[in-house]
Amino acid sequence: MPTYPPRNVSETAANMALIRALETAKPNRQRLFSDPFARRFLPAWQRALVTPAKIPPWRRMLESFFDRQAPGARTSGAARTRLIDDWTRAAVRNGAAQVVIMGAGFDCRALRLDELRLSSVFELERREMLNLKSRFLADTSASHVRRVPIDFLNEQPEDCLVASGYSPTVKSLFILEGVTNYLDRSAVDSVFNLFSHSAPGSRMIFTYVHIDAINGTFPAPGLTALLERLRNLGEAWTFGFRPEDMPDYLAQRDLRIVADLSATDYRAIYWRQPMLLKGYEFYRAVLAEKTNAAR
Repeated sequence: MPTYPPRNVSETAANMALIRALETAKPNRQRLFSDPFARRFLPAWQRALVTPAKIPPWRRMLESFFDRQAPGARTSGAARTRLIDDWTRAAVRNGAAQVVIMGAGFDCRALRLDELRLSSVFELERREMLNLKSRFLADTSASHVRRVPIDFLNEQPEDCLVASGYSPTVKSLFILEGVTNYLDRSAVDSVFNLFSHSAPGSRMIFTYVHIDAINGTFPAPGLTALLERLRNLGEAWTFGFRPEDMPDYLAQRDLRIVADLSATDYRAIYWRQPMLLKGYEFYRAVLAEKTNAAR
C-alpha cells in the first residue's frame, strides 16, 4: 500500500472517498450505492475507523462526527454519487460509447458500474493523482480505462483526449464531479468548448458551486468554516455559476439542460426524511445534452 498521504494529492478527493466508504458499509437494503474500492484511498487511521462501520452504532457515531465537522457534505455527497451513477447508466443505455471522466480523482465508476465495462473510459487528472490511483488499484483489471494526465489550467483537454484515442464523432458521456469550482473561467470555458464539439446526443454531467458560496454569502450552515478549511488545505474554490445563468451559458455552446438540481433536490430523491438534512445547498449537479444545432 502506498505511503499516505502523499504530496500533491487532493485532500478533498480523499474526503469524498471516506463518504463513499461509509455509505458502502451500510446493509444492501439501506445504502445508496456500493463502492468497494473507496476504502483503499483512505489513510490507515481512517481505514481503521471505517473497518467496523458495518456495526450500526459505530457507523452512526462516525456519521454524526462527520456531519458536525462539515454540515451536509456527507448526505449531499452520497446522494450526488447515486444521482450521477443513475445518470451515467442511463446515458450508456442511450448509446454513449465513450465515457470521459474529467478530474477523475478517486472516482471508481469505471470499475464498479458494469455498464461502463462495455465503453471506452478516459480518466483525466493530474499525473500525481493518476499514478497514486494506479498503485492503489494495481490488482484490478481495467483494460477499458485510459488514464490521461492533464493540467487543466495550462493544457487543452481536447488535445489530451484526442492524443489518447478519443473520437469527437462518437456519442459520448462526460462527467465532471467536483471540478469546475477548482478552475478559472478560461479552463472552464475550455472544458465546455470540448463538450460543444462532441457528437449530437452526447451527454454531460457536471457539478458546480453557486457563485455566492465562493464569496461566503450563500445562506448555508457551516459555509464559513468550510471555506476557511479549504483555504488552509490549499484547495480553495475559485469559480462558480449562478443557476439562472446556466441555460444561456450552455445554449451558446449548443448544449441544453436536462436537469439542474441543488443538494436539496437530489437529497429529496434518495434520502428518507430529506427535510431533516441541511447543508451544502449551494452545490448543484447538472445533466446536459449536446443538441443537433450546427455552429
